[in-house]
Amino acid sequence: MFEVEMFRDNGGLVTTSEASFTFEAVDNPRDLDNKRNEGKSFDWTSQSYELQGYTIFPYGKTDDLPREIRDVVLDNNIAPGILRKKTQLLWGKGGLLYTEEFDEKGKLYRKWVKDNEISDWLYSWDADTYITKACVDYDYAEGVGTMFKLNRGPRIGGRPFIAELEHRNLIEHRLAKESSDKGKKATRCIYTPDNTDPHTLGNEHSVYPLFDFRDPFKYKNAYFYSSMYSFCSEHYAIPSIYGSLNWLRRSTAVPLILEAYIKNGINVKYHVISPAKFWEKMEDELKEKCRLDNKKYDASMLLTERTKYLRKVTKALSGADNTGKFWHTVKYVEVDGNNILEHGWEIKEIPGKIKDLINGNLEIGREANRATAAGVGMHPALGGAGESGKSDSGSEQLYALKNYLITGIDIPEMIVCKALNYAIKANWPEKEVKIGFYHIAPQREEDTTSTDRVKNKV
Repeated sequence: MFEVEMFRDNGGLVTTSEASFTFEAVDNPRDLDNKRNEGKSFDWTSQSYELQGYTIFPYGKTDDLPREIRDVVLDNNIAPGILRKKTQLLWGKGGLLYTEEFDEKGKLYRKWVKDNEISDWLYSWDADTYITKACVDYDYAEGVGTMFKLNRGPRIGGRPFIAELEHRNLIEHRLAKESSDKGKKATRCIYTPDNTDPHTLGNEHSVYPLFDFRDPFKYKNAYFYSSMYSFCSEHYAIPSIYGSLNWLRRSTAVPLILEAYIKNGINVKYHVISPAKFWEKMEDELKEKCRLDNKKYDASMLLTERTKYLRKVTKALSGADNTGKFWHTVKYVEVDGNNILEHGWEIKEIPGKIKDLINGNLEIGREANRATAAGVGMHPALGGAGESGKSDSGSEQLYALKNYLITGIDIPEMIVCKALNYAIKANWPEKEVKIGFYHIAPQREEDTTSTDRVKNKV
């Protein structure tokens, strides 16, 4: 009895009460070599498209990189936790005001200060929420979008003043310039609310100028994008996690495979490899049939025919009555230069070693977790992606944390707080005050008093 069918892209899983098999459709390996790896193609960094008089610089191969990162990360079991810990480490005790001074030995240090005027301004528009969102955006995408909003004072002859900063979603904003501008730099921001798909001419959109820190009161509302520079990428940051997306997808697939096995009792016996040309020919025949019948072709028709055909394969591979039988299909021959390529079906029996299957997938998951932690720049001792079932030693965690505070804080803090510090400088040019994250230096347990030790606070 045909029970379960799951299709995804060019592969899938077919299950009966007696046997199961996985299948995939493959192209000519030479064609595969010529195709760009989707996760490694950066052509979009030098491309653009037009939108009603503006040249838009896409963010990602399909102009949807922030959404892709969000979907892949949040679907994973470990990545959100690692990134949340990274945000917490960056936040420390939160954003506080400071001045930079030199001691008598010429060593630069921060002098944490209180300034009621600036603090009241920060409180008036809930700066803590803005900073928190900025930290999260940086840890996911290494970039932060901000809208500068001026007060209404200049309209009645008053002093210009930046009233507040507003966090802006990276999914909905794209850098741009006027189409008539021959330069390469972005000078505008295109805002498309509820951007479900990449920007199209039919989308509702608004245009904002970019913030200029040298003339901070030039525009009533201005957009500012602060980011980590990526090598040879002109407009947007390409986050470190980008190179780990395939590992994340693989890690996410492991629990689904194990869940399917436990839930359905799947004992996969065969892996069937079919030529892509077989399905292409079937699709061409369906399109021709629709043309002759004056019907509109729909992709679901191919899925229906694929299901029918795979049921034949299932029938041939299942049941005791079919023992010793073989499966035969037509092979397609293609002449490629001096080579003759055969496109035919291949059926590989999978040894029924359930323990090896489970352990193999678990090891893939562990390796994917380690690759994920490395991709986001988080030491395994801090991110919790170390060896399964083992807790990193206290000294390893201590030195990992110290190293992070020494080398991993300054640039992220500068990028996250850049808009805030521009605003403070514009509003209070006479004050040499900045905002940054306050961190307490870690100490060994033996160097602290008994009451201050972690074990006595839990």
